[in-house]
Amino acid sequence: MKIRRIIYVDASTTDGESKISLYDTKNNLTHILDLVDVSNNNVAEMYAVLYAVLYIIKNNHKDCHILSDNFGCANNKIVCEFIRENNMSISWIPREINAIADKITKLEATQKEKEWNILNLFYKLLFKK
Repeated sequence: MKIRRIIYVDASTTDGESKISLYDTKNNLTHILDLVDVSNNNVAEMYAVLYAVLYIIKNNHKDCHILSDNFGCANNKIVCEFIRENNMSISWIPREINAIADKITKLEATQKEKEWNILNLFYKLLFKK
């Protein structure tokens, strides 16, 4: 039986500033990224999901499943199709189950601005902004 790599994601927007977090359960790894000019929490949540996709592709991980407590992101047609095309999956989970990723978003960023620039470009290309 294959064991899937589980990636939790979350976003936090406070005082108009947003952060996203990623928690990889297989190696107990966390990533925290400050977002620039993103003050809408739903958009920040979308960035979090897309960051997980980039993380998975960049690290060539296989059999990955992304968990998000944002129903809209977990069921967005564009995102779901892109995730399926890249042999990943995504599910919505209740907020209380996403406590680790939520707690991580309160910490200082661990990723540099370069990661934000790549993620922002990816977001714009995917949603054709």
